[in-house]
Amino acid sequence: MPSRSRPRDRVLAFAQAHPEEASYLTARELGERLGISESTVIRAVQASGFSGYPEFQRRLRQNLVGRRTTVERFTIHGDPLSRSFSRDIENLRETWTDMPKGEFWKAAHLLAGAQRVWVFGLRMSHATAVVLELGLSFLGVNARLLAPRTADVWDQFARVAPGDVVVAISFPRYTRIAVEGAALARRQGGTVLAITDGPDSPLAPHAHVLLPAAYGIDGYVESFTASISLAQALLLAVGEVRGEDGLKALEAREEIWERQNVYWNPEEG
Repeated sequence: MPSRSRPRDRVLAFAQAHPEEASYLTARELGERLGISESTVIRAVQASGFSGYPEFQRRLRQNLVGRRTTVERFTIHGDPLSRSFSRDIENLRETWTDMPKGEFWKAAHLLAGAQRVWVFGLRMSHATAVVLELGLSFLGVNARLLAPRTADVWDQFARVAPGDVVVAISFPRYTRIAVEGAALARRQGGTVLAITDGPDSPLAPHAHVLLPAAYGIDGYVESFTASISLAQALLLAVGEVRGEDGLKALEAREEIWERQNVYWNPEEG
């Protein structure tokens, strides 16, 4: 009978039968469903090889998103405003909690001291890539946005050389070019910094440094709030590392922007 089965088996059986529901229930709520305590649920998932309940849920969500097409995710219903903001808040909290601070600062030093930085992200990951590349250039970093077109994508990756840092950004469903591009960049001698969902990402084997960002979604549009927030945090850290050089680069940019009237001045009407 189910009531006599081990807690571990009951938790895993529920997750297998109801993966979407289990991926959003708290440990306490899942325990109430199964008639066991919250602490028993946590011990059960740890006994199954997970570091804790957050990793257990993250893996469930990864499997769900990896299986779903955009059209299938479109059919998920609920209040869009509540779903979107609640999910983004959770993604930010999860990213902050799970961020390896030592690796974060290692990434900042790599970006600040690189000969060149290539930033690469396809499809909606491209938004994070644009924020990072533009901000790095403001700080005087020799940063370039890899915006591959079908005909010359591999020609662009072939320009990566030792001393370069390549930032590869991709989340489920991962694009083939992002994974293969990161592999090629490493073979070319570049140092690969991956911004992705975690160590199970196909980018991980090619990365020298991996910074995880939560991407959980409740609809057909993926959430990149956490990855963009991570990019902004990296820019602040790179600014600290570059110090006076970064400040001088920003001042030079400001002079150009002012001289060219880049920004609207309300006093000019």
